[in-house]
Amino acid sequence: MIYFKYLLPLIFVLAVELLVKFNGKTVCLWKLLTGHECFGCGITRAFHALLHLQFKEALALNPLIIFVASLLFYLWLKLILKTDYKG
Repeated sequence: MIYFKYLLPLIFVLAVELLVKFNGKTVCLWKLLTGHECFGCGITRAFHALLHLQFKEALALNPLIIFVASLLFYLWLKLILKTDYKG
């Protein structure tokens, strides 16, 4: 369990790949309930495109991918570099 934080990106990538490959419909709860897109709609497909280095497609699917991907990377680095002090 101590190495779980190092595996988070791999788990994330696998989850995105599986959601995009095997889910023919949207995974957005808001869109499923209301039929309207939310601010996050397309972010899973945008991550998929980003992981495959298709930057234009990622931005077309959801322009917020720049901020979300940067934030997730920052939070992961913060988790990795965090030192636990007992005191």
